[in-house]
Amino acid sequence: MDIARVIGTIVATRKIPSLKGSILSIIQPLDENLKPTSAAIIATDSSARRGVGEIVYFVASGDAVPTGPDGSNIPVDAAIVGIIDDIYLKGKS
Repeated sequence: MDIARVIGTIVATRKIPSLKGSILSIIQPLDENLKPTSAAIIATDSSARRGVGEIVYFVASGDAVPTGPDGSNIPVDAAIVGIIDDIYLKGKS
């Protein structure tokens, strides 16, 4: 899993059936100091509907198989799996 900031959303009224109910979010991958690490990517968000500016954790292809709200496999490269409330790094305040 990796962390990212939600920087936007994509509206797609037509999508494959397994993506029904999923929102497409634009996320900026971050390091542990919340600095960007690479180009922004698109990730599905099938549960809590994260807002722009929120810090999230996500899985990318190769990390785990993303699943849809009904437990089905969905063909995506990245999927948001939760919101980060706080980050604590040992030795840093």
